[in-house]
Amino acid sequence: MVGALLGGVADAAELEFGVSYAAPGGLLPRVGITDVDLGRVRLDAAASTRALEARVSGGLSLPPAGAVSLTGGAAVTYRGGVRLDTRASGTLGPVALNVGGSFFTAAATDIDPLAAWALTPTDLRTRGWAADVTARYRVSRTLVAVAGGEFGVQPHALLGAEWRRDLTRTLPPEEGDDPDAEPLTERTGSVTLRLGARAGADVLGVTGGATYTAESGLTASLDALAGPGSWGAVGSLEVPGLLGEESATRLYLAYEPWRRAAAGLRAGAEVEVPLGPGTLTTDVRGGSGGFGVRATYRFPLGGDEDSGE
Repeated sequence: MVGALLGGVADAAELEFGVSYAAPGGLLPRVGITDVDLGRVRLDAAASTRALEARVSGGLSLPPAGAVSLTGGAAVTYRGGVRLDTRASGTLGPVALNVGGSFFTAAATDIDPLAAWALTPTDLRTRGWAADVTARYRVSRTLVAVAGGEFGVQPHALLGAEWRRDLTRTLPPEEGDDPDAEPLTERTGSVTLRLGARAGADVLGVTGGATYTAESGLTASLDALAGPGSWGAVGSLEVPGLLGEESATRLYLAYEPWRRAAAGLRAGAEVEVPLGPGTLTTDVRGGSGGFGVRATYRFPLGGDEDSGE
């Protein structure tokens, strides 16, 4: 399937080779092609020793209302199981809506052995369906109201608000500046605070969190849930340039024992570094039930754009 696409892809397309190992789960070689330009949509496709995968994504501009982005994916295992998912997000004035759904007759770990320990909780059932919706309403430039819910194995609703503030620092005056003039400032980052509640099947509690983002791209985030019989926390740290220019590093830790179908404990370290004409990505993940590692090398099929070829 991948080979059939190589003849007519755009220069933006990339070829990737990867191998994963998980305990339990075993070894999984995988080859794929991403960002294949098909006009209004883009295609990603992959084949591994367990399944065939494909994903299509695109967007629509709906002036003056806003824009809508759509994505849909399918995976078929060699044992006959399938996983289908779709997601749509869009804006209409001050409202942003994000809706997703999935149907599956194969476990997520049949496709990706490391899926259980991803930062975003993964439904680990072998068959079923799930859906989620989130609506965000911009009350003001700094305040956003949030409402949503998850449906399927553990239906519940969430309500909350986010408050964002830019961080600035005062620049030292330069020689010749008017001493009576307003001092100049520059942005150094931002802080976002979150407060809300989550209620539903086997979960009831108050939620709170904070995210700090520096102008360099460094981002630290922490969210917590506390309530009668329901508690947990999720934290992550993203550091660009830690291992050299254009590198990216992310660490995360999540403990959510209240989730019915996802691993309660999830942790990982992900590193992306440029290597030759492409990029090498390595993941180490673990948590409830085991651990896994993965290495993926991705490079553009169009060659080095800076070479002028």
